[in-house]
Amino acid sequence: MSEHTPLLCLKQLHVAYGHVQAVTGIDLEIHHGEMVCLVGANGAGKTTTLQSISGIQKNASGHILWNGTDISHLPPHRRVALGLVQVPEGRAILNTLTVQDNLVLGGYTQPDKPDLESIYHRFPILRERRSQLAGNLSGGEQQMLALGRALLAKPRLLMLDEPSMGLAPQITLQIFSILRELHQEGLTIFLVEQNVRQALKLADRGYVMETGKITLSGQAKELSNDSRIISAYLGG
Repeated sequence: MSEHTPLLCLKQLHVAYGHVQAVTGIDLEIHHGEMVCLVGANGAGKTTTLQSISGIQKNASGHILWNGTDISHLPPHRRVALGLVQVPEGRAILNTLTVQDNLVLGGYTQPDKPDLESIYHRFPILRERRSQLAGNLSGGEQQMLALGRALLAKPRLLMLDEPSMGLAPQITLQIFSILRELHQEGLTIFLVEQNVRQALKLADRGYVMETGKITLSGQAKELSNDSRIISAYLGG
């Protein structure tokens, strides 16, 4: 495997729900250490793309390559064990378990005891809330919990689906600041986000998705200055 081999590569990925084509032949690459964003309107196929990468939704055709190896037919838990970890849309925390129990479950694929202290250091509010039921947390605290749980799975690629959804603007900025820190620490991140302006500020590169297809791609800074992006997503 070459050092230039992408960590994740989608080749002509098609995903369908029955006769409905949700993702139509997309190509996408993420390299080690990058933060890449996938942006677009609601219903463009962004979540379906993530679910296919995670193995939750089967692809109809095409290939999902992980470090050059085709993992298109691996079950989701095997992909997590490889280091492909997703924070799902809506967070999917277990409301009736405590904060700490939710975190412990995040490390179930790891042979070592989960390093809860590292998460409590990064998210001090979770230490304060560790004995509370997760369902009693605020939306921002639940997003931190979902992120902390994912980090305990020791991701090589952290995928986030709409992490700003339903959050107040100030909390959104806090979550994005945490993602920036993780990226600066060397974590590879794939961010799916409707907040196009913030996603392009954070990412190294971006892809724009419309009706199941990639319509634009490039360096995030260049995309943020593209007249088509400004007109369609940035209020220009």
